[in-house]
Parts: sequence; C-alpha cells; structure tokens
Amino acid sequence: MSSIFEYKGKKVYPIIYPERYGQMTNINCYLYESQNRLTLIDAGIDSVEYETFFYKKLAEYGFDLTDIDQIILTHHHTDHIGMVNKIIETKKMPVFAHPSAIERLALTEQYQHTKIQFFEELYTYYGCEDLMKTRIEKMYKTLYNDEGLRIQTFVQPIQAQDFIGDLLVLETPGHSLDSISLYDQQTDWLFTGDLIIEKGTTNALIDFDANKSLLPTVWQQRKSIEQCLNLHVSTVFAGHEAIFDNFEEVAQANLAKMDYKVQRIVKQVEQGNDTILKIANAIYGQLMYQIPTLIFSEVIGYVKYAEKLERIDNVKKNKQVIFRVLI
Repeated sequence: MSSIFEYKGKKVYPIIYPERYGQMTNINCYLYESQNRLTLIDAGIDSVEYETFFYKKLAEYGFDLTDIDQIILTHHHTDHIGMVNKIIETKKMPVFAHPSAIERLALTEQYQHTKIQFFEELYTYYGCEDLMKTRIEKMYKTLYNDEGLRIQTFVQPIQAQDFIGDLLVLETPGHSLDSISLYDQQTDWLFTGDLIIEKGTTNALIDFDANKSLLPTVWQQRKSIEQCLNLHVSTVFAGHEAIFDNFEEVAQANLAKMDYKVQRIVKQVEQGNDTILKIANAIYGQLMYQIPTLIFSEVIGYVKYAEKLERIDNVKKNKQVIFRVLI
C-alpha cells in the first residue's frame, strides 16, 4: 500500500500508477478526505489495465467507487480524466473543472472544428505543416469518432478563489489553458496537476484562447509557478513522478530551466537558425520527426516567449516566417 498522508484530521490516499506515459514514469491521482467527504483529484487514463489497478488501490485503502463523493479535474488531458465516465456510471456525483475545460471535456463539434482550423493555420504559418500532417489527420479522426472520448456528465465550472470544501482553487495555466491547482490552507498541501514535477519540467503546450489566438503558454506557466511560490507549501501532490516536499527548490529549478530554454532559442537564432524548422532541428535533431507534436509545441512556445521578452522578433520573407535577434 502507498503511504497515506494524514494531518489535522485530513488524509490523502495516493494512487500512483507505475507505468511510463510519454516521458513520465507514472500517472498520479489522489483521494483527498476532509469533512467526511472523499474527493478524487484527477482520474488517470482510460485503459483496462489502469481500471484494474484503480479498483485494486481503492480496495487496499478500504474504499470502493461508491465511497467517492466528488471529482475535481486539474485539466482536460486524457491522462487525468480516464476513469470519470466509469465512476459516474456507478454513482452520480459532481465533477468540477475550470470553465475553459468544459467544451474540451465535452468535445463539442464547434470546439473540434476550431481546434483543427487553428492548428492547420498555425503549422502552415510556421512552415511545419508537412511534419504535422499526422496530427491533423488524428484530429479529424477524433471529430468523426469521439463518442468514447467525451465526458458523459455535466461538469461544474470552478475558478480562482473558489473553495471546494477546504480546497482553494488556483488558476495555474501554462501546461494547459484550463489548468488549476488546489491548495489546502490548513495543511499546506498543494495538488498541482501538471504544473510542476519534482525532476525536469512539464511542457507548456501551445493552445488557443477564446479569440482563436495563440496563448503565451510559457509565460503563463512561469507566472503560475511564481504564484504558487507565494504560498507556504509543505507537500506537493503532482500529476506525475514523485510526491515532494521541497517545493521552493523545485520551483526555482523549473524557472531556471525556462530561462535556459529561452536563451537557447535566442542563441540558435543568433547562429542563423532563423525558422521554426531550423531551430527545432538544431536543438532536437531526429526527435523532431519522432515526437513532432511535443517538439513543435516546445519550440513555438519558447519562440513566442522570447518575442514577449523582446529578445527576438520575426518578419515574413517569401511567405516564410524568419526570426531575428533584437539588439
């Protein structure tokens, strides 16, 4: 059995799935017990193996699905919502998420069409549309075969400064535009979703806002981490990797890594790698072809961050976006 965290009459029961997911070595969700209510924070992935593991962990802690009173989702990504439909089939309960998550969790047709159009135009604008064809094709497949992917219940919106029991909602966008963190002010426990992990950094994935404009995701992630540094955090329950108690040290390491990444972008532009393709190839090489979605999200995100910091800008030349260093 995983260690149970207990303090001031509250408990956290970690559900740590020890399987690699992308670059992560495990997938985490948590049962949080307070005021005689059991809250599930995130819900893992949708697979037979995970479902078996999830039920086993509940039993080890002396629970079953009917003991869960509510679900809070830190963001809409598939590795955080997988068990929601199965749980609510067994017992109806409130499901909470940020307002920006709702159409993404429902996979509305309008949202999917907007997403496809946004990314088609974005990849064409930056000259990487050929390498991203497979991702666009996958989006179209989802559009026409999405029934099993959408959350089959009403999702109640929550936002900054709301309380769900003793949990204070913090808006912490960056990794995802709908990312929230949850802070217990009595225990100083912080549930961060994918805002921050103990070792390394999570990706600030490119996305669009309500105006269909590219979000400054890296800048948002930095501001979200800095916001949490203002808290007195004792223990961080992260969405992946280890649970940790040295939040300030980890946060400062994350910020330093972000500084390094933006400087690396500027250096590549200085050396003549003046397009998204050239920058991606110079930094990541063959990975650009193996995991193009993550690579181009990273490069485009950090290029936009460098532009926001007025380190570089761009011009359109022969229908191609060219970057240049600002003196």
